[in-house]
Amino acid sequence: MTATTQQEIAALTKRLAQLQEKAEDELRQRLKEARAVVTDLEMQLSEITGRPSASQIRATSVNGDRSPRARNESITDEKLEIRILSLLQKESQEGMNAKTIAERLKQNPVRIRGWIKKYPKVLKRVGSGPGTKFFLS
Repeated sequence: MTATTQQEIAALTKRLAQLQEKAEDELRQRLKEARAVVTDLEMQLSEITGRPSASQIRATSVNGDRSPRARNESITDEKLEIRILSLLQKESQEGMNAKTIAERLKQNPVRIRGWIKKYPKVLKRVGSGPGTKFFLS
């Protein structure tokens, strides 16, 4: 290959990259315009029906910008026991159910119930079913 052939290849490669970039920019612009049209149509539909559009519902969702699933802190049984006992000592003269304990410790209620089942002698149980209250032993 001669120098001119290599120069032509380089020029064509550069031109191809420019054309691809231009095509990408045009598509992005068309997409932006299409989204604007969809938003306008959704607003019109929302005004006619009196109900919020799908994008309005998504914009006001409870999760906001958080991930779809919030994870609870991973904790060992020993640390969980300490946290449960200190919570009951501080805040519970009339006892707490497992769901309330879980909410206060930012844990899953199933995790708390599993711990209580695994260590039944640590807490005093009063009642049965959803109204079960737990006290310090």
